[in-house]
Amino acid sequence: MKDYIEKIRALEQSLRVKQLKKRMLDEERFASIEQARIITDVYKNNEGESIIIKRALGLYESLKQIKIRIDEGELIVGNRTAGVRAGVIFPESGISWVNDEIESLHLRPQDKFHVKPEDIDIFRNEILPYWKGKTLEDKVEEVIGEEKSLIGKVAKINQTDHAQGHICPNTEKWLKEGPAGLLKTVEGKLKSCASEKEAFYRAMKIVLQGAVLFIGRYAELARELVLETENPQQKQEYINIAATCDAIKERPAQSFREAVQSIWFLYVILQMESNASSFSPGRMDQYLLPYFEKDFNSGVIDYAEALELIECLWLKFNQIVYLRSANSAKYFAGFPIGFNIALGGQTQDRKDASNALSYLFLKSQEHLGLPQPNLSARVFAGSPEALLHRCAEVIGTGSGMPQLFNDESVIPALMSKDIEEADTVNYAIVGCVELTTHGNALGWSDAAMFNLVKALELALNDGVCLLTGKQMGAKPER
Repeated sequence: MKDYIEKIRALEQSLRVKQLKKRMLDEERFASIEQARIITDVYKNNEGESIIIKRALGLYESLKQIKIRIDEGELIVGNRTAGVRAGVIFPESGISWVNDEIESLHLRPQDKFHVKPEDIDIFRNEILPYWKGKTLEDKVEEVIGEEKSLIGKVAKINQTDHAQGHICPNTEKWLKEGPAGLLKTVEGKLKSCASEKEAFYRAMKIVLQGAVLFIGRYAELARELVLETENPQQKQEYINIAATCDAIKERPAQSFREAVQSIWFLYVILQMESNASSFSPGRMDQYLLPYFEKDFNSGVIDYAEALELIECLWLKFNQIVYLRSANSAKYFAGFPIGFNIALGGQTQDRKDASNALSYLFLKSQEHLGLPQPNLSARVFAGSPEALLHRCAEVIGTGSGMPQLFNDESVIPALMSKDIEEADTVNYAIVGCVELTTHGNALGWSDAAMFNLVKALELALNDGVCLLTGKQMGAKPER
Protein backbone atom coordinates (compact mmCIF):
# COMPACT_ATOMS: atom_id res chain seq x y z
CA MET A 1 0.00 0.00 0.00
CA LYS A 2 1.26 3.47 -0.85
CA ASP A 3 2.46 5.16 2.34
CA TYR A 4 0.40 8.32 1.79
CA ILE A 5 -2.92 6.51 2.14
CA GLU A 6 -2.67 5.89 5.87
CA LYS A 7 -0.96 9.22 6.48
CA ILE A 8 -3.86 11.06 4.85
CA ARG A 9 -6.39 8.83 6.57
CA ALA A 10 -5.01 9.91 9.96
CA LEU A 11 -5.23 13.66 9.30
CA GLU A 12 -7.44 15.78 11.54
CA GLN A 13 -9.53 18.73 10.45
CA SER A 14 -7.86 22.04 11.28
CA LEU A 15 -9.36 24.52 13.70
CA ARG A 16 -9.35 27.07 10.88
CA VAL A 17 -11.65 24.96 8.72
CA LYS A 18 -13.98 24.20 11.63
CA GLN A 19 -14.33 27.91 12.36
CA LEU A 20 -14.84 28.86 8.71
CA LYS A 21 -17.51 26.19 8.29
CA LYS A 22 -19.42 27.31 11.37
CA ARG A 23 -19.23 30.95 10.38
CA MET A 24 -20.47 30.14 6.87
CA LEU A 25 -23.45 28.09 8.06
CA ASP A 26 -24.38 30.63 10.73
CA GLU A 27 -24.52 33.57 8.33
CA GLU A 28 -28.04 34.54 7.28
CA ARG A 29 -28.92 34.19 3.63
CA PHE A 30 -30.14 37.25 1.73
CA ALA A 31 -31.45 37.70 -1.79
CA SER A 32 -29.11 39.98 -3.75
CA ILE A 33 -30.16 42.41 -6.48
CA GLU A 34 -26.70 43.93 -6.82
CA GLN A 35 -25.71 42.20 -10.06
CA ALA A 36 -29.22 42.59 -11.49
CA ARG A 37 -28.91 46.34 -11.04
CA ILE A 38 -25.46 46.42 -12.67
CA ILE A 39 -26.60 44.36 -15.66
CA THR A 40 -29.74 46.46 -16.08
CA ASP A 41 -27.68 49.67 -16.19
CA VAL A 42 -25.35 48.14 -18.79
CA TYR A 43 -28.24 47.13 -21.04
CA LYS A 44 -29.85 50.56 -20.71
CA ASN A 45 -26.60 52.30 -21.68
CA ASN A 46 -25.78 49.98 -24.60
CA GLU A 47 -29.11 49.47 -26.37
CA GLY A 48 -27.46 49.54 -29.79
CA GLU A 49 -25.02 46.74 -29.09
CA SER A 50 -25.54 43.08 -29.94
CA ILE A 51 -26.63 40.66 -27.23
CA ILE A 52 -23.19 39.05 -27.05
CA ILE A 53 -21.51 42.41 -26.42
CA LYS A 54 -24.15 43.49 -23.91
CA ARG A 55 -23.69 40.25 -22.00
CA ALA A 56 -19.89 40.66 -22.03
CA LEU A 57 -20.17 44.25 -20.81
CA GLY A 58 -22.64 43.15 -18.14
CA LEU A 59 -20.15 40.61 -16.82
CA TYR A 60 -17.25 43.06 -17.05
CA GLU A 61 -19.08 45.70 -15.04
CA SER A 62 -20.18 43.09 -12.50
CA LEU A 63 -16.57 41.97 -12.05
CA LYS A 64 -15.55 45.60 -11.72
CA GLN A 65 -18.30 46.83 -9.39
CA ILE A 66 -19.61 43.92 -7.31
CA LYS A 67 -18.87 44.27 -3.61
CA ILE A 68 -16.17 41.91 -2.39
CA ARG A 69 -14.92 40.78 0.99
CA ILE A 70 -12.22 38.59 2.51
CA ASP A 71 -13.05 36.87 5.79
CA GLU A 72 -10.51 36.43 8.55
CA GLY A 73 -8.93 32.99 8.32
CA GLU A 74 -9.76 32.41 4.65
CA LEU A 75 -7.01 30.88 2.54
CA ILE A 76 -9.04 30.74 -0.68
CA VAL A 77 -10.96 33.93 -1.50
CA GLY A 78 -13.63 35.09 -3.91
CA ASN A 79 -17.39 35.05 -4.30
CA ARG A 80 -20.07 36.48 -6.57
CA THR A 81 -21.56 38.46 -3.67
CA ALA A 82 -20.14 39.98 -0.51
CA GLY A 83 -22.45 37.77 1.55
CA VAL A 84 -21.97 33.99 1.52
CA ARG A 85 -24.77 31.76 0.23
CA ALA A 86 -26.66 34.77 -1.13
CA GLY A 87 -29.44 34.24 -3.64
CA VAL A 88 -28.69 36.18 -6.81
CA ILE A 89 -31.56 37.66 -8.79
CA PHE A 90 -30.50 37.42 -12.42
CA PRO A 91 -32.81 39.24 -14.82
CA GLU A 92 -31.96 37.82 -18.25
CA SER A 93 -33.48 34.37 -17.80
CA GLY A 94 -36.78 35.39 -16.22
CA ILE A 95 -38.05 37.37 -13.24
CA SER A 96 -41.83 37.13 -13.25
CA TRP A 97 -41.60 34.55 -10.48
CA VAL A 98 -39.42 36.93 -8.45
CA ASN A 99 -42.11 39.58 -8.75
CA ASP A 100 -44.65 37.08 -7.41
CA GLU A 101 -42.53 35.74 -4.56
CA ILE A 102 -40.03 38.39 -3.44
CA GLU A 103 -41.95 39.37 -0.30
CA SER A 104 -42.40 35.76 0.81
CA LEU A 105 -38.89 34.35 0.25
CA HIS A 106 -38.24 34.37 3.99
CA LEU A 107 -41.46 32.48 4.74
CA ARG A 108 -41.41 29.53 2.36
CA PRO A 109 -40.73 25.99 3.67
CA GLN A 110 -37.51 25.34 1.73
CA ASP A 111 -34.38 27.42 1.14
CA LYS A 112 -35.48 30.67 2.76
CA PHE A 113 -33.85 34.00 1.95
CA HIS A 114 -34.17 37.31 3.73
CA VAL A 115 -34.90 40.34 1.55
CA LYS A 116 -34.12 43.95 2.41
CA PRO A 117 -37.15 46.27 1.92
CA GLU A 118 -35.06 48.75 -0.06
CA ASP A 119 -34.05 45.95 -2.45
CA ILE A 120 -37.72 45.14 -3.09
CA ASP A 121 -38.29 48.79 -4.02
CA ILE A 122 -35.31 48.85 -6.39
CA PHE A 123 -36.43 45.60 -7.98
CA ARG A 124 -39.97 46.83 -8.56
CA ASN A 125 -39.09 50.36 -9.65
CA GLU A 126 -35.86 49.92 -11.63
CA ILE A 127 -35.24 46.31 -12.63
CA LEU A 128 -38.66 44.81 -13.35
CA PRO A 129 -39.96 47.64 -15.60
CA TYR A 130 -36.89 47.53 -17.85
CA TRP A 131 -36.90 43.77 -18.35
CA LYS A 132 -40.59 43.41 -19.10
CA GLY A 133 -40.77 41.68 -22.48
CA LYS A 134 -36.98 41.30 -22.76
CA THR A 135 -36.18 38.16 -20.72
CA LEU A 136 -35.63 34.66 -22.09
CA GLU A 137 -38.86 33.69 -20.40
CA ASP A 138 -40.70 36.40 -22.37
CA LYS A 139 -39.10 35.38 -25.67
CA VAL A 140 -39.95 31.71 -25.18
CA GLU A 141 -43.53 32.67 -24.37
CA GLU A 142 -43.70 34.84 -27.47
CA VAL A 143 -42.39 32.17 -29.85
CA ILE A 144 -43.79 28.89 -28.47
CA GLY A 145 -46.00 29.92 -25.57
CA GLU A 146 -49.05 27.94 -26.70
CA GLU A 147 -47.09 24.77 -27.45
CA LYS A 148 -45.21 25.09 -24.16
CA SER A 149 -48.46 25.23 -22.25
CA LEU A 150 -49.85 22.21 -24.05
CA ILE A 151 -46.88 19.99 -23.28
CA GLY A 152 -46.40 21.36 -19.77
CA LYS A 153 -47.80 18.22 -18.16
CA VAL A 154 -45.17 16.09 -19.84
CA ALA A 155 -42.03 18.19 -20.19
CA LYS A 156 -40.71 21.33 -18.56
CA ILE A 157 -38.73 23.01 -21.31
CA ASN A 158 -37.78 26.33 -19.75
CA GLN A 159 -36.50 26.84 -16.22
CA THR A 160 -36.94 30.54 -15.60
CA ASP A 161 -35.48 30.73 -12.10
CA HIS A 162 -31.91 30.06 -13.26
CA ALA A 163 -29.84 29.28 -16.34
CA GLN A 164 -28.28 25.95 -17.23
CA GLY A 165 -24.50 25.62 -17.39
CA HIS A 166 -23.88 21.86 -17.44
CA ILE A 167 -20.36 22.04 -18.78
CA CYS A 168 -17.01 20.77 -17.64
CA PRO A 169 -14.77 23.63 -18.85
CA ASN A 170 -11.16 23.18 -19.82
CA THR A 171 -9.89 24.08 -16.36
CA GLU A 172 -6.45 22.65 -17.17
CA LYS A 173 -6.04 25.19 -19.98
CA TRP A 174 -7.14 27.99 -17.65
CA LEU A 175 -4.39 26.94 -15.22
CA LYS A 176 -1.71 26.61 -17.89
CA GLU A 177 -2.38 29.95 -19.55
CA GLY A 178 -4.10 32.07 -16.91
CA PRO A 179 -6.59 34.82 -17.78
CA ALA A 180 -3.81 37.15 -18.94
CA GLY A 181 -2.41 34.50 -21.29
CA LEU A 182 -5.86 33.75 -22.69
CA LEU A 183 -6.42 37.49 -23.14
CA LYS A 184 -3.21 37.79 -25.16
CA THR A 185 -4.35 34.92 -27.41
CA VAL A 186 -7.77 36.51 -27.93
CA GLU A 187 -6.23 39.88 -28.79
CA GLY A 188 -4.19 38.14 -31.49
CA LYS A 189 -7.32 36.44 -32.86
CA LEU A 190 -9.19 39.74 -32.88
CA LYS A 191 -6.57 41.35 -35.12
CA SER A 192 -6.87 38.71 -37.84
CA CYS A 193 -10.37 37.19 -37.53
CA ALA A 194 -13.11 37.29 -40.14
CA SER A 195 -15.70 40.03 -39.68
CA GLU A 196 -18.42 37.57 -38.63
CA LYS A 197 -16.24 36.46 -35.69
CA GLU A 198 -15.27 39.92 -34.53
CA ALA A 199 -18.10 40.30 -32.01
CA PHE A 200 -17.25 36.90 -30.50
CA TYR A 201 -13.58 37.73 -29.93
CA ARG A 202 -14.42 41.25 -28.81
CA ALA A 203 -16.74 39.79 -26.17
CA MET A 204 -14.05 37.35 -25.06
CA LYS A 205 -11.57 40.20 -24.71
CA ILE A 206 -14.01 42.19 -22.57
CA VAL A 207 -14.70 39.22 -20.31
CA LEU A 208 -11.03 38.29 -19.83
CA GLN A 209 -10.16 41.90 -19.06
CA GLY A 210 -12.87 41.73 -16.42
CA ALA A 211 -11.42 38.50 -15.01
CA VAL A 212 -7.96 40.07 -14.61
CA LEU A 213 -9.54 43.13 -12.99
CA PHE A 214 -11.66 41.02 -10.61
CA ILE A 215 -8.71 38.96 -9.37
CA GLY A 216 -6.69 42.13 -8.94
CA ARG A 217 -9.41 43.67 -6.77
CA TYR A 218 -8.92 40.86 -4.25
CA ALA A 219 -5.18 41.53 -4.19
CA GLU A 220 -5.88 45.19 -3.46
CA LEU A 221 -8.41 44.36 -0.74
CA ALA A 222 -5.94 41.98 0.92
CA ARG A 223 -3.31 44.74 0.95
CA GLU A 224 -5.81 47.09 2.59
CA LEU A 225 -6.52 44.47 5.26
CA VAL A 226 -2.78 44.10 5.94
CA LEU A 227 -2.78 47.72 7.11
CA GLU A 228 -5.92 47.26 9.21
CA THR A 229 -4.93 44.16 11.23
CA GLU A 230 -2.50 44.00 14.13
CA ASN A 231 -2.38 40.20 14.38
CA PRO A 232 0.98 39.13 12.86
CA GLN A 233 -0.28 35.76 11.62
CA GLN A 234 -3.39 37.25 10.02
CA LYS A 235 -1.29 40.06 8.54
CA GLN A 236 0.95 37.45 6.87
CA GLU A 237 -2.06 35.56 5.55
CA TYR A 238 -3.37 38.72 3.90
CA ILE A 239 0.07 39.29 2.40
CA ASN A 240 0.00 35.74 1.00
CA ILE A 241 -3.49 36.26 -0.45
CA ALA A 242 -2.37 39.48 -2.16
CA ALA A 243 0.73 37.80 -3.60
CA THR A 244 -1.29 34.82 -4.85
CA CYS A 245 -3.92 36.99 -6.55
CA ASP A 246 -1.30 39.31 -8.04
CA ALA A 247 0.51 36.31 -9.50
CA ILE A 248 -2.43 34.49 -11.09
CA LYS A 249 -3.88 37.59 -12.72
CA GLU A 250 -0.58 38.16 -14.55
CA ARG A 251 0.70 34.64 -15.32
CA PRO A 252 -0.24 30.94 -15.14
CA ALA A 253 -0.45 29.28 -11.74
CA GLN A 254 2.84 27.82 -10.57
CA SER A 255 2.21 26.51 -7.05
CA PHE A 256 -0.49 24.29 -5.59
CA ARG A 257 -2.02 27.19 -3.71
CA GLU A 258 -2.04 29.39 -6.80
CA ALA A 259 -3.68 26.61 -8.82
CA VAL A 260 -6.42 26.03 -6.23
CA GLN A 261 -7.12 29.76 -5.99
CA SER A 262 -7.12 30.18 -9.76
CA ILE A 263 -9.60 27.33 -10.17
CA TRP A 264 -11.97 28.97 -7.70
CA PHE A 265 -11.85 32.32 -9.49
CA LEU A 266 -12.75 30.57 -12.75
CA TYR A 267 -15.88 29.04 -11.23
CA VAL A 268 -16.92 32.26 -9.50
CA ILE A 269 -16.68 34.09 -12.83
CA LEU A 270 -18.65 31.37 -14.62
CA GLN A 271 -21.41 31.70 -12.04
CA MET A 272 -21.43 35.48 -12.42
CA GLU A 273 -21.69 35.14 -16.19
CA SER A 274 -25.02 33.33 -16.21
CA ASN A 275 -26.16 32.25 -12.72
CA ALA A 276 -26.23 28.72 -14.08
CA SER A 277 -26.15 25.24 -12.59
CA SER A 278 -23.56 22.53 -12.89
CA PHE A 279 -20.26 24.07 -13.82
CA SER A 280 -18.10 21.07 -12.97
CA PRO A 281 -14.32 20.97 -12.35
CA GLY A 282 -14.08 17.34 -13.50
CA ARG A 283 -10.92 15.34 -12.82
CA MET A 284 -9.28 17.79 -10.48
CA ASP A 285 -7.01 15.15 -8.92
CA GLN A 286 -5.39 14.74 -12.33
CA TYR A 287 -4.73 18.30 -13.50
CA LEU A 288 -3.84 19.57 -10.01
CA LEU A 289 -1.36 16.76 -9.41
CA PRO A 290 1.71 18.38 -11.05
CA TYR A 291 1.31 21.48 -8.86
CA PHE A 292 0.92 19.37 -5.72
CA GLU A 293 3.86 17.07 -6.49
CA LYS A 294 6.14 20.02 -7.28
CA ASP A 295 5.40 21.71 -3.96
CA PHE A 296 5.34 18.48 -1.93
CA ASN A 297 8.64 17.20 -3.31
CA SER A 298 10.35 20.53 -2.69
CA GLY A 299 9.04 20.72 0.91
CA VAL A 300 6.79 23.74 0.27
CA ILE A 301 3.68 21.87 1.38
CA ASP A 302 2.79 18.71 3.31
CA TYR A 303 -0.35 16.58 3.37
CA ALA A 304 -1.95 18.51 6.24
CA GLU A 305 -1.40 21.87 4.55
CA ALA A 306 -2.71 20.56 1.25
CA LEU A 307 -5.79 19.15 2.98
CA GLU A 308 -6.49 22.51 4.63
CA LEU A 309 -6.34 24.28 1.26
CA ILE A 310 -8.62 21.69 -0.31
CA GLU A 311 -11.12 21.95 2.54
CA CYS A 312 -11.08 25.74 2.22
CA LEU A 313 -11.92 25.25 -1.46
CA TRP A 314 -14.67 22.75 -0.56
CA LEU A 315 -16.21 25.40 1.72
CA LYS A 316 -16.18 27.92 -1.13
CA PHE A 317 -18.13 25.48 -3.30
CA ASN A 318 -20.87 25.68 -0.65
CA GLN A 319 -20.90 29.49 -0.62
CA ILE A 320 -22.57 29.75 -4.02
CA VAL A 321 -26.22 28.73 -3.93
CA TYR A 322 -29.32 29.23 -6.05
CA LEU A 323 -32.27 31.42 -5.43
CA ARG A 324 -34.88 29.10 -6.90
CA SER A 325 -38.60 29.69 -7.19
CA ALA A 326 -40.73 28.16 -4.43
CA ASN A 327 -41.83 25.36 -6.75
CA SER A 328 -38.25 24.49 -7.74
CA ALA A 329 -37.04 24.74 -4.16
CA LYS A 330 -39.67 22.19 -3.20
CA TYR A 331 -38.04 19.59 -5.46
CA PHE A 332 -34.41 20.76 -5.24
CA ALA A 333 -34.09 21.87 -1.63
CA GLY A 334 -30.62 22.07 -0.12
CA PHE A 335 -28.90 23.92 -2.96
CA PRO A 336 -27.69 21.09 -5.22
CA ILE A 337 -25.81 23.39 -7.60
CA GLY A 338 -23.72 20.61 -9.19
CA PHE A 339 -20.00 21.38 -8.81
CA ASN A 340 -19.07 17.81 -9.76
CA ILE A 341 -15.50 16.69 -9.08
CA ALA A 342 -14.34 13.26 -10.23
CA LEU A 343 -11.46 11.35 -8.68
CA GLY A 344 -9.69 8.13 -9.59
CA GLY A 345 -10.31 6.37 -12.89
CA GLN A 346 -7.66 5.63 -15.48
CA THR A 347 -4.69 7.24 -17.17
CA GLN A 348 -4.46 7.32 -20.96
CA ASP A 349 -2.44 4.08 -20.89
CA ARG A 350 -5.28 2.49 -18.88
CA LYS A 351 -3.47 2.33 -15.54
CA ASP A 352 -4.82 3.37 -12.16
CA ALA A 353 -4.99 7.18 -11.98
CA SER A 354 -5.67 7.53 -8.26
CA ASN A 355 -3.09 9.50 -6.34
CA ALA A 356 -2.56 11.37 -3.09
CA LEU A 357 -5.02 14.09 -4.14
CA SER A 358 -7.73 11.45 -4.66
CA TYR A 359 -7.40 10.46 -0.99
CA LEU A 360 -7.17 14.09 0.15
CA PHE A 361 -10.45 14.79 -1.66
CA LEU A 362 -12.06 11.83 0.09
CA LYS A 363 -10.72 13.03 3.43
CA SER A 364 -12.18 16.48 2.78
CA GLN A 365 -15.60 14.98 2.11
CA GLU A 366 -15.33 12.85 5.23
CA HIS A 367 -14.45 15.89 7.34
CA LEU A 368 -16.99 18.37 5.97
CA GLY A 369 -19.98 16.24 4.92
CA LEU A 370 -21.43 19.12 2.89
CA PRO A 371 -23.47 18.82 -0.33
CA GLN A 372 -20.86 20.51 -2.52
CA PRO A 373 -18.80 19.63 -4.38
CA ASN A 374 -20.79 16.75 -5.79
CA LEU A 375 -17.97 14.26 -5.40
CA SER A 376 -17.69 11.30 -7.78
CA ALA A 377 -15.26 8.40 -7.96
CA ARG A 378 -14.39 6.57 -11.16
CA VAL A 379 -13.61 2.89 -10.62
CA PHE A 380 -12.54 0.04 -12.88
CA ALA A 381 -10.98 -3.40 -12.68
CA GLY A 382 -7.59 -1.87 -11.96
CA SER A 383 -8.73 0.38 -9.11
CA PRO A 384 -6.83 -0.47 -5.93
CA GLU A 385 -8.71 -2.08 -3.05
CA ALA A 386 -7.57 0.77 -0.81
CA LEU A 387 -9.44 3.30 -2.96
CA LEU A 388 -12.62 1.21 -2.97
CA HIS A 389 -12.45 0.81 0.80
CA ARG A 390 -11.94 4.53 1.37
CA CYS A 391 -14.84 5.36 -0.95
CA ALA A 392 -17.08 2.94 0.96
CA GLU A 393 -16.00 4.40 4.29
CA VAL A 394 -16.68 7.97 3.20
CA ILE A 395 -20.06 7.03 1.70
CA GLY A 396 -20.85 5.40 5.03
CA THR A 397 -20.41 8.68 6.91
CA GLY A 398 -23.83 9.69 5.60
CA SER A 399 -23.39 12.22 2.80
CA GLY A 400 -23.89 9.62 0.07
CA MET A 401 -20.67 10.68 -1.61
CA PRO A 402 -18.64 9.84 -3.51
CA GLN A 403 -21.02 8.46 -6.08
CA LEU A 404 -19.42 5.67 -8.11
CA PHE A 405 -19.02 5.43 -11.89
CA ASN A 406 -17.90 2.24 -13.61
CA ASP A 407 -15.26 2.89 -16.29
CA GLU A 408 -15.84 -0.61 -17.68
CA SER A 409 -19.33 0.47 -18.77
CA VAL A 410 -18.93 4.19 -19.32
CA ILE A 411 -15.87 4.29 -21.59
CA PRO A 412 -17.24 1.77 -24.15
CA ALA A 413 -20.60 3.57 -24.11
CA LEU A 414 -18.95 6.88 -24.89
CA MET A 415 -16.81 5.33 -27.60
CA SER A 416 -19.97 3.92 -29.21
CA LYS A 417 -21.07 7.54 -29.70
CA ASP A 418 -17.95 8.23 -31.80
CA ILE A 419 -16.22 10.21 -29.05
CA GLU A 420 -12.46 10.12 -29.42
CA GLU A 421 -10.81 7.50 -27.24
CA ALA A 422 -8.61 9.99 -25.39
CA ASP A 423 -11.69 11.97 -24.40
CA THR A 424 -13.58 8.87 -23.29
CA VAL A 425 -10.73 7.72 -21.05
CA ASN A 426 -10.59 11.23 -19.58
CA TYR A 427 -14.35 11.51 -19.10
CA ALA A 428 -15.82 13.47 -16.23
CA ILE A 429 -19.24 13.91 -14.68
CA VAL A 430 -21.17 17.15 -14.94
CA GLY A 431 -23.87 18.33 -12.54
CA CYS A 432 -25.63 15.38 -10.97
CA VAL A 433 -24.65 12.22 -12.82
CA GLU A 434 -24.33 13.26 -16.46
CA LEU A 435 -21.35 12.00 -18.42
CA THR A 436 -19.21 14.51 -20.28
CA THR A 437 -15.79 15.24 -21.69
CA HIS A 438 -13.52 18.08 -20.64
CA GLY A 439 -13.79 21.42 -22.41
CA ASN A 440 -15.60 20.33 -25.57
CA ALA A 441 -19.12 19.13 -24.77
CA LEU A 442 -22.46 20.22 -23.34
CA GLY A 443 -23.10 17.45 -20.81
CA TRP A 444 -26.79 18.12 -20.44
CA SER A 445 -28.85 14.99 -20.89
CA ASP A 446 -31.98 15.81 -18.87
CA ALA A 447 -32.73 19.26 -20.27
CA ALA A 448 -36.47 18.85 -20.74
CA MET A 449 -37.15 16.96 -17.50
CA PHE A 450 -39.33 14.67 -19.57
CA ASN A 451 -41.96 12.69 -17.66
CA LEU A 452 -42.37 9.43 -19.58
CA VAL A 453 -44.90 8.05 -17.10
CA LYS A 454 -47.11 11.09 -17.61
CA ALA A 455 -46.81 10.74 -21.38
CA LEU A 456 -47.95 7.09 -21.08
CA GLU A 457 -50.88 8.08 -18.89
CA LEU A 458 -52.03 10.81 -21.28
CA ALA A 459 -51.70 8.53 -24.30
CA LEU A 460 -53.74 5.77 -22.68
CA ASN A 461 -56.39 8.22 -21.54
CA ASP A 462 -56.72 9.46 -25.12
CA GLY A 463 -56.81 5.94 -26.57
CA VAL A 464 -53.68 6.51 -28.66
CA CYS A 465 -51.48 3.63 -29.84
CA LEU A 466 -48.01 4.35 -28.48
CA LEU A 467 -46.37 2.61 -31.47
CA THR A 468 -48.27 4.30 -34.32
CA GLY A 469 -49.64 7.43 -32.68
CA LYS A 470 -53.11 6.61 -34.14
CA GLN A 471 -56.43 6.41 -32.34
CA MET A 472 -57.29 2.90 -31.21
CA GLY A 473 -61.03 3.40 -31.13
CA ALA A 474 -62.60 2.87 -27.73
CA LYS A 475 -60.48 4.07 -24.83
CA PRO A 476 -59.02 1.21 -22.78
CA GLU A 477 -60.57 0.34 -19.46
CA ARG A 478 -58.64 1.77 -16.53
